[in-house]
Amino acid sequence: MEEDLFMEYVIENDNLIVVINSKGCEITDITNKKNNKKCLWNGNPNAWKRHSPVLFPLIGKYKDNYSIYEGKEYHMGQHGFARDMEFEPVRQTQDEMVMRLVQNEDTLEKYPFKFELECGYKLSDNSIVVSWKVTNTNDKTMYFSIGGHPAFIVPQSELNMELNNTKNAAGCKLLFKKNGHTVDNISYFLLDTNGLVMPEKYSFKLDGGQIKITENFFEKDAYIIEESQADEVSLIDDADNIFVTVQFTAPVFGVWSAAGKKVPFVCIEPWYGRADGIESDNRLENRKWNNILEAGKVFEKSYSITF
Repeated sequence: MEEDLFMEYVIENDNLIVVINSKGCEITDITNKKNNKKCLWNGNPNAWKRHSPVLFPLIGKYKDNYSIYEGKEYHMGQHGFARDMEFEPVRQTQDEMVMRLVQNEDTLEKYPFKFELECGYKLSDNSIVVSWKVTNTNDKTMYFSIGGHPAFIVPQSELNMELNNTKNAAGCKLLFKKNGHTVDNISYFLLDTNGLVMPEKYSFKLDGGQIKITENFFEKDAYIIEESQADEVSLIDDADNIFVTVQFTAPVFGVWSAAGKKVPFVCIEPWYGRADGIESDNRLENRKWNNILEAGKVFEKSYSITF
């Protein structure tokens, strides 16, 4: 399907205007109405062509790009197929949008389950509540991952969105909290060159819950943070002002930006799942941080973005 055949939908309230594309049910633009500034990366393909994709039914990569289920191999690329498929609208109000995706012949070649996925966006004051609802429409247990990947613009770059003239996120800070309190230490995993999680564990020592983003902070790709170590991550600008906070209950989250490029964004990514580890046996039911959903059951989760 050609790009221009996808539909755009707009929701807004007194504080925010949000544009959602039917391709992937992806937010492609967030504008703060109070100062008319953009909050989301513009999708410049020279750095990263996406804005805030929905990752389903896979986060990251399978080992060797395939999984095994009931003795059959299923091949699927990074982050699954939902982000490139057209969703249909379920309902729209001035400040809310809900869209749906179901399986087809192509998805069943890559992933052995039928499903119904509903993604929703609801505005509340300065916040966007992002919701996911997965229904298992099979007569057997379903295994899947689902996650977010929003890319937030850092404030010092907002006046100039052309890639070659923007600063990166260096000088900004990440702030981690759990249950309303700052975190002293965050442990994390890294990916190898094939996009698989390595077993070595590293850690940040935080100062008041904060760590400064340096020029080479993302040179090793994403930081994968497991075991519900934080439930709130904020980006702080170089004037020490919080400009976006992501709150979630997900047991895993990622922090990422495009390494080696002058990009003015940082992704804060709540995940129910993650990439395979290098030790993976490729069996779909054995994936770490899998979601296991019985036949006919429903999985519902949400997270919020506050500006």
